[in-house]
Amino acid sequence: MRTAVCAAVVSLAFGAHAEQAPPGAVAGSPLPPVSAVRERVAADPQAAVQLAALEKGVRPYVVRHREDPAWIISRLQMYWQGHHTQVFVKNSVYDHAEGRAPVPTVRFTGARDAVSAYLTPRLEDVKPYMGENDKLWLQRRDGGQPWEWVEQSKSGRIIESINMRIAELARDAAFLYWYQDDEAAGRFAYDILDTYLSGMFYRELPSDLRHGHDQNIVGLQSFEVIHEDILGPLTETYSFLQRYVARRDPAKRQLFDGALRKWADVLLLNGVPWNNWNLIKARFVLQAASVLGDDAAYSDGKGRQYYVNTVLNGHGPRHWSLQRLMDFGYDPASGMWNESPGYSMNVFGDFTECLEMLERVFGIDYFAKLPALSRAAKALPQYLLPNGRTVGFGDTRYELPRVQGLDRLLDHAERQNLPQAGEYRRLLAALRDGADGTGDRLRPVHALVAGAGREGAPAAAAPVSAYQTPTYYSANTSWLIQRNGYAARDAANEALAVSLVGSNGNHAHANGLAMEIFAKGWSLAPESGRGSGYFQADYADYYSQFPAHNTVVVDGNSAYPAMKIAQPFKLLATYPAPGAALASAYPGITFGEASFIEPATQSDQRRLLATVRIDDKHAYVVDVFRSRRREGGDRYHDYLYHGLAQTMQLSAGGAALPAAPTTDLSFAGGDLTGYEYWYDKQELKAYGPLQARFDLKLPNDELSMRLWLQGGKERQFYSVKAPPSTAWAAGMLPKDLAQMPSPTLVVRQHGPAWARPFAVVMEASRKGEQEAVQQVTEFVPGGGGGEAVGLDVQLDGQRRHTVFSSADPARALTRGSQSMSGRFGIAGVGPRGLELPFLGDGKRIGAEGYRLECEERACSAALWRTQAGWQYSATGAVRLRAPAAARKREYRLPASAPAPLPGA
Repeated sequence: MRTAVCAAVVSLAFGAHAEQAPPGAVAGSPLPPVSAVRERVAADPQAAVQLAALEKGVRPYVVRHREDPAWIISRLQMYWQGHHTQVFVKNSVYDHAEGRAPVPTVRFTGARDAVSAYLTPRLEDVKPYMGENDKLWLQRRDGGQPWEWVEQSKSGRIIESINMRIAELARDAAFLYWYQDDEAAGRFAYDILDTYLSGMFYRELPSDLRHGHDQNIVGLQSFEVIHEDILGPLTETYSFLQRYVARRDPAKRQLFDGALRKWADVLLLNGVPWNNWNLIKARFVLQAASVLGDDAAYSDGKGRQYYVNTVLNGHGPRHWSLQRLMDFGYDPASGMWNESPGYSMNVFGDFTECLEMLERVFGIDYFAKLPALSRAAKALPQYLLPNGRTVGFGDTRYELPRVQGLDRLLDHAERQNLPQAGEYRRLLAALRDGADGTGDRLRPVHALVAGAGREGAPAAAAPVSAYQTPTYYSANTSWLIQRNGYAARDAANEALAVSLVGSNGNHAHANGLAMEIFAKGWSLAPESGRGSGYFQADYADYYSQFPAHNTVVVDGNSAYPAMKIAQPFKLLATYPAPGAALASAYPGITFGEASFIEPATQSDQRRLLATVRIDDKHAYVVDVFRSRRREGGDRYHDYLYHGLAQTMQLSAGGAALPAAPTTDLSFAGGDLTGYEYWYDKQELKAYGPLQARFDLKLPNDELSMRLWLQGGKERQFYSVKAPPSTAWAAGMLPKDLAQMPSPTLVVRQHGPAWARPFAVVMEASRKGEQEAVQQVTEFVPGGGGGEAVGLDVQLDGQRRHTVFSSADPARALTRGSQSMSGRFGIAGVGPRGLELPFLGDGKRIGAEGYRLECEERACSAALWRTQAGWQYSATGAVRLRAPAAARKREYRLPASAPAPLPGA
């Protein structure tokens, strides 16, 4: 795994200047000698296959180099004619270069944005010594794919890609020299390394002609210091060639080291210190340090120890110490990193990779100094939906978990005989089956040096669901997830999960109170992803903004800057408490409510989301969204729902509702630019209850999501087509479906949406299944005073749920014989009478002659009927009053996990 790779391959630098160290040792840490690798290849058929694959990939280039040494060198992207030393950039693209060095210098990349209209050519198609007049010979992606000369500024990051490919060939050839004493391979690798590092030695830090942000993030060969990835194969090449360099031209060490030290200085000087950039830079700096000599070897005292110490303890404005970064980025309560899930998993892996490199290469055990990593490891399963993929909020995709960081924690715990080893081993086993294995598929050179690694994780002692909880909340990402039925046998197909996200931390979107729903095995109300790229218009105007999310937009103007954001929601209540075990509460219901101040319009918003389990195959979601401008003058509030489906149909009473084209929902009408990304806009009005049905046909499954909606004279309903979600990972969906427009519902409430909020019930079903929800009707509870809404949910089997939601939990709400004082409540009635009273964060709920009342403070409580009798659960002491016909009329019940009702 990459774990062993960074530690072993980079460690092969074994101190190019530490003459007293025997080959195969660095900082006292032994490395496998060549003889050990040869023995493994002889004994292990898989290792022999890896060696054959490595040779097959690089040998033709080595053979060609013997007769034509200029061929591969001329494909390097250098300033062959100009020998420029100073690069100038403007508006995140290359502008020009000046100055002259005694040798060709490394060519800077074309643009910060990787998106380009051109393809990266094969090495065989790269013109030799390309670069005169700052142009490249490239092939267009479209229009018959002609070849043409292209301005460097339009080439994206193609220059980096070409050089990276050549550096990787050099690394593989250097391995063959080390492994086989292959002089031809050594010469091939050395010529590339010498050309590139000599050219980098004379390059200076690029200058931003605008004196803007670019100046603080550029590297020596890339627009962002985090993309100086080529340092990896270059330092590996340097390490494998130790003997070759010493014999061929030992004076070159000073030049090579000078280039790498300059590179490390730029990495420490530029970048962003408070996110994943800091760790990527730290890894690059440690890679450079691994091939440098001791501090005393350099006149300025900046060698191996200096750079390692700076990574550990640095206090620069753009590069923080590992401890400071961990304290800043990890939530001490939730164990979660303050970025979107994909980035968070990467950060966990990057932290452990740096720590393993420090231990194995430099002899510094820093794991114990960062205990938050243990909490972060245990939090990893909480990101996962029932299908084993992460939630999709912010700049992320529905990704499989990455377990390389956990593997490194386990390796360290086993090396140090720590008691946590067993816990890590079990957690790794639970995650391993569904994990993203791409990080485990090593390049042949890495697999050969690192060895076989772990012999697979043991069989999982418990499923991933054992490490998850019904609700989980992370303040530093402003994220709450609810799960219902996630521990059941068929959870992947029947579990329900609802995610609520605000905007806090990095790689976040401007989405207000955004919802994502997973049901029947799919994210049927998906997140939007990041569009075609961070520097593209669709990201700035649409994917990172309100119109791409399942949220509410005020007056068509809700917006704020995306990426690094501090616009979190305030969590008002949850049930069960975040992180509480499944067995600690009533398993059939979860709920959470959050408030948010929408900054553009200074609006108060609240969203209550609840999951309600009917049986093993049926569950529904309650969504109550309140929104109003603080100073009044509300024009309208738009409720948005984006579905994963091919079609959407609005209907009432079983009949499709007619719709007509509209010019509403447009920038011309005063709405956000993101509304312009919607098309085929249809409008209708409905004055009574109606439904929106989203139908999805997959190759082996057919699903529907039905939204039960409430009409009225102040409401308009729109059907639009929106850009597809880009949150889907490769291969999750058929290509045509992944690229299909997203059917989207827009409900426009004229005036405020507070006294009459958006109140929606949603249920997913599979073809052939009877839906549990048969009808939903809105009512106004007595005593609500414009702060409450009720829903009468008719279920199959003569069952009915009365749902209460109040913005003022102190108010006493009534509906006939039913009542509630609280934030959320459900009274469930069936053929046998009362089946369920549930109180969410309140004082009391009553129905059918029963009443549950919290004794002291507000609490959550449930009473439910089972075949064995009544069960109850409460977060505080409660009193239960039963009807006169009951065996016992009054109970005083302590706070409790689910338990039989005593004496019933």
